[in-house]
Amino acid sequence: MMGERRFRVVFVAIMMRMGSHIFLVNQENFETSVEHGVYATTKVKFPRVDAEVVAGMETVNPGDLVFFYVRNRGIMGLWKATSRSFLDEGLDLWGETGKYPYAICFEPIIRDFRRPVASNDIYDLRDTGKLWTFDLGMVSNKNHYTITKDEAREIIRLLLRNNPISSTPVPVRKPYKESGLRLPMQLNTNRRGQIEYEGFLNAWFMRSFSKGELKSLVGDYEDFLNFVPTSFNRVMDIFLTHVTNIDGMDVLHKLTCMELKTRVGTEEDLRQLVRYEDWLARKLANGDHEMVQSILVAFDFQEQALEYVRKRKVIDEKTVRLLRYRVTQDDIDLEEIE
Repeated sequence: MMGERRFRVVFVAIMMRMGSHIFLVNQENFETSVEHGVYATTKVKFPRVDAEVVAGMETVNPGDLVFFYVRNRGIMGLWKATSRSFLDEGLDLWGETGKYPYAICFEPIIRDFRRPVASNDIYDLRDTGKLWTFDLGMVSNKNHYTITKDEAREIIRLLLRNNPISSTPVPVRKPYKESGLRLPMQLNTNRRGQIEYEGFLNAWFMRSFSKGELKSLVGDYEDFLNFVPTSFNRVMDIFLTHVTNIDGMDVLHKLTCMELKTRVGTEEDLRQLVRYEDWLARKLANGDHEMVQSILVAFDFQEQALEYVRKRKVIDEKTVRLLRYRVTQDDIDLEEIE
């Protein structure tokens, strides 16, 4: 049997990293959001999908950069989140009270960028690999994308290029006050102790990463994203970048891809994770597979999955980390299988 190593999640207070987000809106909703300094997304009637919406919003922290993709216009900028994501079932700025309860507040920063980044520029960035986590082909299925710091830098470069003359940012005219309530985190389990919806397991990881936690488990990280689109029509559950600053120079030295399963992890789950690993190595690491850390999280693992990891370690000299989760009093413990 493989050895086991246990991790107890420790909550620590550290300085938050700065993330970046693109929210998708139409022109009317964009104008309302900017007027009140608040963005909100809908509560979905299907619990499984709603859990994924919550997980996406859990990536937002105060200080994060905010862009808007306004349909038929392009990417508008630039704002800064002034709140965590919060629950407000009384929010009625868009005409239907309770329809858009998951929200964040924001304010403009730097300058007023009146000319957006046009769609053709966005496609050019995707073609050159400089904007790879934002997929215009999926805009009808998703309203929020968390992007990497390097991608945000490229968007800001184009906003500055398109708006060379500096002008004072337009202040929020009617600021909306955040409720202070956290988003729902439903870690309900079945009789075996398995979480019902994978989205809430993802949300737990996003909330933990947003607090700067789990570094003793995955290492220091900079970007943390979820539901990342890939080139083979599948989304990566979680993606992390690991960057160390050496004497003022940022060095990207590790990438992490994570696959989450609320039930039992299978050999096919591992094969899917390895496909992500290979894709990331080719796309972002110049073929260096050692730069990619692969982690499968599940309630338990099939013996075939354990054997797959053993054989891969012997044959390819490359491993996949296996983490078993357990829900304990509205929190999660993680246990590594070695």
